[in-house]
Amino acid sequence: MIVRPIEAEDLDVLYEIENEPGTWSVATPGGPYSHFALSRYIEQFGTDIFTSGQLRLMACDDDGTPIGTLDLTNYSPTDRSAEVGIAVRAKYRGQGWGKRMLQMLEEYASNVLNLRMLYARVVDGENPASQSLFCGMGYEKVAVLPEWHFLGGSYVDIAVLRKLLS
Repeated sequence: MIVRPIEAEDLDVLYEIENEPGTWSVATPGGPYSHFALSRYIEQFGTDIFTSGQLRLMACDDDGTPIGTLDLTNYSPTDRSAEVGIAVRAKYRGQGWGKRMLQMLEEYASNVLNLRMLYARVVDGENPASQSLFCGMGYEKVAVLPEWHFLGGSYVDIAVLRKLLS
């Protein structure tokens, strides 16, 4: 697997990922996004987490085909922590890509960024594949934020999952 910064040629893949209605429940704000908006995002997005507080990478197979995105957001140098997000393209789900992507992101966060902790927020009781991935990789549920996120006409609980890297 290859992990690299988002490039201009990733516009269609990013459009596919960001405009999948199933991902809108976990993204804030959720889609839909236009090609124009995503193109501007790619142009303006930096790869320096220390300046922007976030990092977005594209994960590709060995042939360079984009599999999905990896995100570190809410970076805190004081706490040595960041929020992690992973999006696997629909046709690559259930093949172990999410686990490989998360492993690679954890290694980068620990060895390069010197982070102590990663955490994820997921709608509690929803998206069992995501919860299974994080829990299977050693993340523990440390909190539930009641009625925290507005989804489908009502407020839902958010589970906070974390993993200490060192």
